[in-house]
Amino acid sequence: MTTTTNTNIATPAEVYMCQGERALNRGTHYIEESIWVYLMRDWDGIDRWVLDPVTVDGCGLDSGLEDGARNSECVCEDKVECNAIRDRMDRAALPSADDLLHLLAESLGYMVTRAAQS
Repeated sequence: MTTTTNTNIATPAEVYMCQGERALNRGTHYIEESIWVYLMRDWDGIDRWVLDPVTVDGCGLDSGLEDGARNSECVCEDKVECNAIRDRMDRAALPSADDLLHLLAESLGYMVTRAAQS
């Protein structure tokens, strides 16, 4: 079994810093993106939200930002480098639902195991 450490969790010294300040403190840039997770009313007529099939089709999830990745909250001083990194991240594939599951599990301290197929 391999264990990984989530380095994106704020250290005690970073608790009251904004994300841009945390990135600067670590010598990096703060680039952000958001994704859409589509929900729908349960097809069985139950008033509850379920994942829309388009969310779990194996493709990357849709960007929630009109212009893609952004660096507007980065507080670095090298804007040329920051913009180049933002452009690279804007071309990086967004996570699929399966990828998102693992990102969430890692951030929240869970382990993911796939259910046995019958």
